[in-house]
Amino acid sequence: MNTNLDMNKKVKVSEIAAVAGVSPATVSRVINQREIVKGETYEKVIQAMKQLGCSINESPIPQPASTGLILINIPSLNNPFYGAIIKGARASISRHGYSMLINEGHINPGTIDLLVKTLKQNKVIGLITMNCIETSLIKKLSATTCVVQCCEYNEDTDLPYVSINDVASAKMAVEHLLAQGKKRIAFINGPFRYKYAKHRLQGYMQALEEAGVPVDQEYIVQLPEIDSDLATSAALQLLNLSEPPDAFFTVSDVYGAAVLRACYLSKRRVPEQVAVVGFDNLEISKSLVPALSTVNQPKSQLGFMAAQTLFEKITNPAIPNKKILLDTELIVRESSSL
Repeated sequence: MNTNLDMNKKVKVSEIAAVAGVSPATVSRVINQREIVKGETYEKVIQAMKQLGCSINESPIPQPASTGLILINIPSLNNPFYGAIIKGARASISRHGYSMLINEGHINPGTIDLLVKTLKQNKVIGLITMNCIETSLIKKLSATTCVVQCCEYNEDTDLPYVSINDVASAKMAVEHLLAQGKKRIAFINGPFRYKYAKHRLQGYMQALEEAGVPVDQEYIVQLPEIDSDLATSAALQLLNLSEPPDAFFTVSDVYGAAVLRACYLSKRRVPEQVAVVGFDNLEISKSLVPALSTVNQPKSQLGFMAAQTLFEKITNPAIPNKKILLDTELIVRESSSL
């Protein structure tokens, strides 16, 4: 086995699975619920992760020398996407014997000093951020405590992060719509300050360009926040065009649900006249009528791995910073299945 581990490479679950000769689902079970995996299989996955520089600490979990507090900062409690990530992080944090504090709010020049003060006053030993943060500010936070970025990350820093490949994920969703014969595909995007919004726009455009479908800027809508009412209004405006879209790709299931409502209000049949694909695979997506096709993010796993990465860094600050990209999956349901 190669013992020269490259800890800075981006490691996908599928890569670990390929090296171990097992399924991605088995790798996920090893990461999250090791006791249900057979010993021989478990060892294969552990060795593969070590080879790729993404090993799990197999020794008993070290207990903190003193009471430790982990702070998780999220942009908004109104977006249900973050709840599932927090659940995964909590599983790891509790398992390590630490306490968790949730802080809601954007991190910007006007709030950074208060956040740093909070970290110091509460003796926070680790911070997980899911925010879009200026490079100078994330560096200020990392100088105060150990930081791991989750979902959103700064590409121009060497901080550890756990996220997904947003470009490839968006491209996969649009290629699915193209395969259904759709050509006039609209894109409802979120706040452009976020990495995911920039990258998913890239994936959307790549899919169209590679298929030889012209990119119509009129079909691209940029919204300032994840808001259902805003998305419904935007979708209705697009559906009232002289040449309305025959499909929608949205960066959130919240937006996707809003598009379904707009189709209902404008008496468009889904998916015959308008196909819809969302993103995140929130619980609501499978309960909608029609059920919403979506890109599944491994939300709980994102949180769990972010916390695990944080604890590895707390235990051994000298280790190289990990950059981990987890796999996504397209879930095809009634809203896009012809």
